Amino acid sequence: MNTFGQLFRVTTFGESHGPAMGAVVDGCPAGVALTPAQVQRALDRRRPGQSAVTTARAEPDVVELLSGVYEDKTLGTPIAAMVRNVGQRSQDYAKLATEDRPGHADRVWRERFKHRDPRGGGRTSGRETLCRVIGGAVAEALLARDVPALSTVGWVSQVGPLVLPLPGPVTRAQVDATSTRCPDAALAAQMEALILDAKGKGDSLGGVVTVRVEGLPAGLGEPVFGKLKALLAQGLGSIGAVSGIVWGPEDLEARLRLPGTQFHAVRADGKPSDVYGGIQGGLSNGEPVVVRVLFKPPATLTDHAKAGRHDPCILPRAVPVVEAMVSMVLADLWLHERARPHQA
Repeated sequence: MNTFGQLFRVTTFGESHGPAMGAVVDGCPAGVALTPAQVQRALDRRRPGQSAVTTARAEPDVVELLSGVYEDKTLGTPIAAMVRNVGQRSQDYAKLATEDRPGHADRVWRERFKHRDPRGGGRTSGRETLCRVIGGAVAEALLARDVPALSTVGWVSQVGPLVLPLPGPVTRAQVDATSTRCPDAALAAQMEALILDAKGKGDSLGGVVTVRVEGLPAGLGEPVFGKLKALLAQGLGSIGAVSGIVWGPEDLEARLRLPGTQFHAVRADGKPSDVYGGIQGGLSNGEPVVVRVLFKPPATLTDHAKAGRHDPCILPRAVPVVEAMVSMVLADLWLHERARPHQA
């Protein structure tokens, strides 16, 4: 289960403190414009050490494209990409060969596999997500060619008790303008102060990443087990620290108290209500798809957190990972759409 997708398939490999990590992307059609710089830009957004609110692990995360691309275009063959690990401090994890960290996967992986790599968590480390970002970069390149109106933008909408109401149109440039990846500058500053305070105490914070997809054509999805919301749930739920996924508006729980005549009321402009989050019957309905991804606080705490190099809040670096998983789902479904016989 190290491969995600059916037609657009991404296989990730490597451990946090091994020589390298990476991904093999298979199923991407030939002729898609793709350069190392495109993949590097995506990785730079997830890279550790970006600011004081993230881990201090120094990793340049320089990508090497090994196959599947020639003259900056995909060949239709497997695309292999690798990132070498250079900033490991494996000695910090010497005790983990015999001691299990509370809140981590150490115990269950040891019981399941009987033999594991304890350095940095091995495959359970958040560093594995760089492999997903590689896959997401290829998926975005495909979607940019075939569905140019499509845009996928994620942002931090909650850190601890601080919540950003659903904003209007947001660009990645606006999101990346703050260290916390919250597009509201004033609230972003409050989030940063809250995270730094938690970091100083050896504590951590969770919250929410919201992602909005616009320009998605209606009808994308595969009934009944390949529904758009089902595949998004699988992809986003596979991110290590995710604790929940919610479609639709931020006040959905309050609206669930309404009777059906109000809950399903058609808007004045005749378009579907936003309560569906852009998905009806498992298919995209042509409206923006809005998903909120709930993240728990990191489990490395107190003296362990102060002594090591850990994110006190993973939300800022989780944004490009969430976008990548969404893009891989959409690329896979788009290839299904292309392969399906269409009625005249």
